[in-house]
Amino acid sequence: MEYREFPDERADEFDAFMRYAFAPAEGPYDPEEADDQDTIAETRGLFDAADDPVAVCAHHYFSLRIRGADREVAGLSAVASPPEHRRQGNVGRLLRESLAEYRDRGVHVSTLWPFEYPFYAGYGWATASRYRRLTAPPDRLGFVDDLIATAGDDAGTFRPLDEDDYEAVKPVLAAMAERYDLTMDWTEEWWRERAVQGWKTDPFVYGWERDGDLRAICAYSFDDDVDDADDPVLRVTDVAVADDEAWFQLLRFFRNHDSQVVEVRIRAPPDAPLLDLVGDPRAVDCEVRTGPMVRLVDVAAALEALDPDPAVEAAFSLSVTDPLVDWNDGTFRVAVADGAVTVESVSDGEGDRAEDERTKAEAADAPDAPDASVDVGTLSQLYVGYKSVDEAVRSDGLAVGSATAANSPTAADLRAVFPPRRTHLREGF
Repeated sequence: MEYREFPDERADEFDAFMRYAFAPAEGPYDPEEADDQDTIAETRGLFDAADDPVAVCAHHYFSLRIRGADREVAGLSAVASPPEHRRQGNVGRLLRESLAEYRDRGVHVSTLWPFEYPFYAGYGWATASRYRRLTAPPDRLGFVDDLIATAGDDAGTFRPLDEDDYEAVKPVLAAMAERYDLTMDWTEEWWRERAVQGWKTDPFVYGWERDGDLRAICAYSFDDDVDDADDPVLRVTDVAVADDEAWFQLLRFFRNHDSQVVEVRIRAPPDAPLLDLVGDPRAVDCEVRTGPMVRLVDVAAALEALDPDPAVEAAFSLSVTDPLVDWNDGTFRVAVADGAVTVESVSDGEGDRAEDERTKAEAADAPDAPDASVDVGTLSQLYVGYKSVDEAVRSDGLAVGSATAANSPTAADLRAVFPPRRTHLREGF
């Protein structure tokens, strides 16, 4: 098997994989009926000896805010294999080769939107953020009239946004990055090709501005594919706001569609205020949903890329188990001082795999045991701040010391290095 770039001249083969994997109800792929929309991703394939693809994927590269800094991240998508090549280890090989490519490029973090969480968890990815799905009749959003200005200069204005508004949206993204880690720093290409364009149908994209400054962005569509076509739904697929006032202004904007829709469904930030403010909270459905998954590509390099508080001083040995790549599967000595992290590998993966045959509790009591043991998925969650150290211990992804782990010096060191953060990755890819 050979992993390599998918040739441009064979793009129809890649698109046929996508149709079968993600839209099979539409029938076999027909290149004569295909749209001409280009992808900004880099496509890859795993090819057999006859040069036939047995699995494919796509890579997006973008910057996400991680612990106060915008860091390059690899977004993995479009992972697919036809049924005749499934359950033969091809997807695992494709994922392993993808991580090796990211590592060669110097990218330390990978993220993806899973079709199934347990599937990718088995390869080392883990949940990175949550979001709220809010569903309400539009008239229930009228409470915002008591919270914000709805007339005059203070009410600002709503206007449609297009591909030429990139410079205007940047301050909104910067404000989101201050509120939520994993906020993407959109490039102009992303804005033009992904934010204002859709896969099959382009969304409506609007903004709210005041005094000439954009303060909120939303993307939405109308869904009339319901039992009663006269009762369409407003589906809000993205919301970016500078502050809570901007969020309430968007709710006002959605409420103003009460003559067109019977329901508004909003994909909202995980802490977006609503339920405690609406008159009848039972008239609003609020679902907390898990979002994308994340994993460290190269544990040592990722840790050394961090910029901890200069006041933090820590030193511990960390045993990491990685089911997919051997360069992460081992024990590392970590030292933190003067705002920098140094990492030294102190064992190879094979020795640690033998050690992992024992339980974590047994390993913690062994005389030569590392200070802490963690699987790569849990470590990835600690890295981006989705989980706290105590949550990681409770979920059994992290073992620290013995029965007094919560009060151990190692636990204190880990808390200092990995304080939790508010995370919210909005974009699909």
